[in-house]
Amino acid sequence: MGVHKRNGTIYLDVHKLPERPQSDLDRRRCYWGYCFESLATEDPGRAYGEDIHHVDSNVEFVSVVKTKLGAHRVLMGAEMDCCDETDEGRRIYIELKTSRELDDRTVERFEREKLLKFWIQSFVAGVPYILVGYRDDGGRLVRTERLRTKDIAHRARLKNYWQGNVCLAFADEVLCWLYGTVKENEDYTLQFVHPFMRLELLQAQSCPDAITNHVHLLQHPSSPPPPHLSNSLM
Repeated sequence: MGVHKRNGTIYLDVHKLPERPQSDLDRRRCYWGYCFESLATEDPGRAYGEDIHHVDSNVEFVSVVKTKLGAHRVLMGAEMDCCDETDEGRRIYIELKTSRELDDRTVERFEREKLLKFWIQSFVAGVPYILVGYRDDGGRLVRTERLRTKDIAHRARLKNYWQGNVCLAFADEVLCWLYGTVKENEDYTLQFVHPFMRLELLQAQSCPDAITNHVHLLQHPSSPPPPHLSNSLM
């Protein structure tokens, strides 16, 4: 990811890596995941047995989340799958996930690895519940399970798989290290080096126009950004 320090604030932007070639099975699994999202958010008045109207992988909703991690205040964008309504009429976000149906051989790996990813993504973004759809090898939905995000770390800790507070403490240490290392008005790339045992911070030569434009507007709220920055946002 990119790391940029402007006016004492650290900006992080994710660098999307080139996608590796997908097998037919990989593509089917992705499609099954999108199908589950469409099914879970369909109109409840849909007739029983009626096909899902449309599966669109290009639609997304992003919520701006303000949170704290240790001593750091964090403002971030988080993609949200859907929302639900509580008995009190309050709306809450729900994360949707899919997994192959579990058995005695796969449940430990699921709780040790997949649940860690599920938990950290939803916990940091303040998403209270995760709905998991379990499928068979043919892509058919077998069952669903609604998990409470805050209970997942407790479940893993009881089995000595991982501890949520250790994960958060590591993230806080990384932010402390970045804040003390990155120089004002300089740009870097942060990467987790294979086999993923160390972080590497490299000097970079550019900053995304979106960040430059944002900083300009903060400093000059009544002045429009330079033309090349305005065009980059269109």
